[in-house]
Amino acid sequence: MITEKLASILKRAVLAAREAGELKLTTDDFTVKLEMPPSKQFGDYSSNLALTLRKSAGMADSRTIAEIIRRYIEDPDKLIERVEVAGPGFLNLFLNPDWLYSTLLRIEELGRDYGRSQARLGQKILLEFVSANPTGPISVVNGRAAALGDVLANLFAAEGAEVHREFYVNDALNSLQLELFAKTVKVRYLQELGYPIAMPEGDVEAEPQLGDASKPIIPFPKNGYLGEYVRDIARRIVDEVGDRYESAVVKELLGEEETTDSQAEEKNRYFREATLRIILELQRQALEAFGVFFDRWFFESSLYESGAVDEVIRIFTERGYTYRKDGALWLKTSAFGDDEDRVLVRSNEKATYIAADAAYHRDKFERGFTHLVDIFGADHHGYVARLRASVAALGYPVDRLYIILTQMVSLMRDGEAIIGGKRKGAIIELKEDLVDEIGRDAARFYFLLNSYETPATVDVELAKRQSNENPVYYVQYAHARLCSILRRAEEMGIAVLPAARVDRKLLTHPRELDVLRKLADYPEEIATASERFAPHRLTRYAMDLASLLNLFYENCRVLPNSQGEPEPSLVQARLALVNCARIVLNNLLGLLGVSAPERMERAENNMTEEVQEIDGS
Repeated sequence: MITEKLASILKRAVLAAREAGELKLTTDDFTVKLEMPPSKQFGDYSSNLALTLRKSAGMADSRTIAEIIRRYIEDPDKLIERVEVAGPGFLNLFLNPDWLYSTLLRIEELGRDYGRSQARLGQKILLEFVSANPTGPISVVNGRAAALGDVLANLFAAEGAEVHREFYVNDALNSLQLELFAKTVKVRYLQELGYPIAMPEGDVEAEPQLGDASKPIIPFPKNGYLGEYVRDIARRIVDEVGDRYESAVVKELLGEEETTDSQAEEKNRYFREATLRIILELQRQALEAFGVFFDRWFFESSLYESGAVDEVIRIFTERGYTYRKDGALWLKTSAFGDDEDRVLVRSNEKATYIAADAAYHRDKFERGFTHLVDIFGADHHGYVARLRASVAALGYPVDRLYIILTQMVSLMRDGEAIIGGKRKGAIIELKEDLVDEIGRDAARFYFLLNSYETPATVDVELAKRQSNENPVYYVQYAHARLCSILRRAEEMGIAVLPAARVDRKLLTHPRELDVLRKLADYPEEIATASERFAPHRLTRYAMDLASLLNLFYENCRVLPNSQGEPEPSLVQARLALVNCARIVLNNLLGLLGVSAPERMERAENNMTEEVQEIDGS
């Protein structure tokens, strides 16, 4: 990449200055960092190298250091047109336009691989994300984590890593949540069989549900799961087994069940397995509708069945990291950065989730993964230190464990917050309440507009609008317009020549050069987004490129008008630029998991028309 070449040039300049005696460095170990300035008036790239060398060089004036480095720059390939020293000592590099022109050759040569690299070659990365509790549908909050994890996986793979996507199913046999969920489904099961249901005082459904008057009223469990999806599961169970478990469920819910009842054990096992199976199927369908597919759904229960949980408890104890207190077994997580020690095994001899999570992460490393990425909700903030501590206590490299906490996401309609979903209850479902309404592309793009560290808001009505106010439409329309220009050229009998066969130096207009620079920046954007776990940089890049293309159209006619303007050689050069912009935008949308349509309709002022070359081309 260009940054690697520029960094090498600057490093050689520093070493040459030291050899000449102008810089007395105490170390050879220094890093050259390059950034893209916010404005091109500060160059194509900028480096703070002089500022970082002050201590090593024993000089307080970083501008003097920068001037020395500038004098010793040698650039036999003539990549750099000029170097300016700015501010406290920044080195601003202005590149030779010839390098920009060669960008078109690289884009055409690499095609779908333009922007990809081998920076992560040899890394085997496991991303665990979403991992919603198997007690409800995938929510819009889960959707933000799904978009983030999926695009990070795409980014890592684009840099040569072997990537694995995993969903962790919290189905431990001691899960009180699963027990309550199964009990709630049993109540709805009886309701489907005609039993009246009495809701607890103060709950959403305060009145008893009317049913067969001859049947006893079934109490709805306190803090039971509300929402139409629970009744959907109950209906499916009725379809599967009919009234087979009716009597046994009635006895259980009315407190008349005998522990020795053999049918009770069969009934409990069936409802636990059926509710888990059906809810996971619904979660999988919702995620796949969102374009997210997992390589493996890992079940927490397997860690207990295989003895993996007992094994990590044994390892902790053998290493001297456990102790007994108040009848429980504690893990010395405070020795590894946690603010206090944590219970590993309760006084009732049941392991806590810390033990299972430690076993799960041990399993990840033992499967050969070199880097682990976990994506959790912001409510897991207090969980980070104890998880990292347990991994460190097991002896694994904690610097290879990356934990991302995503902030909340909210939906708006006509300026008002959307509180509840369509299917009753407080859950706003990813598929039912968002994807089905605005589409997969818009949902993914909106979730990626901002850093995961900040709360996000999706304006549902804006996301459906076919106008430039809608970010995803704006970007997709830019791609469709590029395709439209190329189609129009073919209809006019104008061949789109390879960039190597056109006079690229004719592209001298500032708007043409702006697009060229943006296309040249693309590999660096991919590298930065991957390094910083920041896919929101890609949505911003896409919007910036679309904006620059609009300015290009306004100022630079692509196809000839009736007067034959522009002349044929410039037409060919601009068509090459259009084609390369199409390739880059297509590659970028692919990384985001967003479609790149070649034709679109534009609706404005109550009129709908196919994409046209508005600039007259």
